[in-house]
Amino acid sequence: MTAVHSWRHLPRSQDSTPECSAVVLGMGPTALALVRALGRKGIPVYGVGLSKYEVALSSKYCKPLGATDSRYDPHKLLELLVDFASKQSGAKNPVLYPSGDECVEFIGANYSTLSGYYSFSKLNPTLVELFLDKALFYQACIQHGLPAPLTVLPESASELESISKELTYPCIVKPRYYHRWAMNHGLVKGVVCQKPDELRILAERWANDLHHFIIQEVIDGLETDIYVFAAYFDRNSNPHGVFVGQKIRQYPVGFGTTTMMRTAHKPELEEMSISFLQKVGYEGLCDVEYKYDRRDGSCRIVEINPRIGRWYGIVEAAGHDTIYYSYLDLTDRPIRDVHTESKDVTWAFTSRDFLSVIENKRWGVMSALRSYSGTKTWCIWARDDVKPFFAYFGEMATKGVKYLWRQRNHR
Repeated sequence: MTAVHSWRHLPRSQDSTPECSAVVLGMGPTALALVRALGRKGIPVYGVGLSKYEVALSSKYCKPLGATDSRYDPHKLLELLVDFASKQSGAKNPVLYPSGDECVEFIGANYSTLSGYYSFSKLNPTLVELFLDKALFYQACIQHGLPAPLTVLPESASELESISKELTYPCIVKPRYYHRWAMNHGLVKGVVCQKPDELRILAERWANDLHHFIIQEVIDGLETDIYVFAAYFDRNSNPHGVFVGQKIRQYPVGFGTTTMMRTAHKPELEEMSISFLQKVGYEGLCDVEYKYDRRDGSCRIVEINPRIGRWYGIVEAAGHDTIYYSYLDLTDRPIRDVHTESKDVTWAFTSRDFLSVIENKRWGVMSALRSYSGTKTWCIWARDDVKPFFAYFGEMATKGVKYLWRQRNHR
């Protein structure tokens, strides 16, 4: 078994322009791919965590700027960012990257102010709403002919009652804004209803808030039926560093975040993704998810995140400098994109993948171990940047002790 250590360096640009700083908002595991991809190229990277314990703040490639959660104190975060940018002496503005939906929403809400101090991909309020609001996104998919799961947008309990018997079951009730839901409900992406009675009971409980949800058919299948697309779309909406991956496992099982992924070769997904994103004039890094529908052999769009996914480390390990391309474009330098086929790589977020294997009964110990064979890269661990590994497991141990202490005191 061979491990991938993807800290190779591209040649710096031919000019002597000093590197602009990059600022990353949100410093959880997702941010590690951003911090490392840019830091390994010699780019000064600064991070603002949602909390001081976020794992990417301990990376050697990152200089912490502090911790401020935009959901609770957006004015403080805006002041911090403006103050930092005002003190930079370079001819160009720093580059700003969001690593989570709450950070995307913050940039959209403060677009006018931040665009005077930072260079970032087009995250104006209109595009932010299109991708964060699942109802608007579904309507855009229908408008542009992108295959999507059957979705209904009920406005009232009575309206839902009239269509509940016509829906396909099981179905899932999803919040229109997942990141807001996740603050109170964790990683669970929605509530699955197996029959009409379950849906009606849920509708009665949430009668006053139904307009905040969508109801979508569940496409039957395994985690391995889920595919992802990644690329950077420049200011002319041209794609660079295109990558397609296939999920192996996720946690929570069924509807969760990726814990293991491998390289896939799906030209039709590349074409479908590029066509749709160009139609809406998309600019920036993206994380697109599809589910293979065994009923008709199509791949149906699940979501598009206007940012990187947690699994983006596999993109660089597979041979694509997608994140670096975004930095070049946002600092007005040409992208010398080398179109190469992705290397076969497996990516894993080991601690969460362990939980997925335990919960998913179809994975035995030996089959789970075999899934780790071959060339691989990791979400947290990197030989050239070991501190996040120890910081992450230190944080998990602390949380575990606190949980056990609370359980003991509540007996």
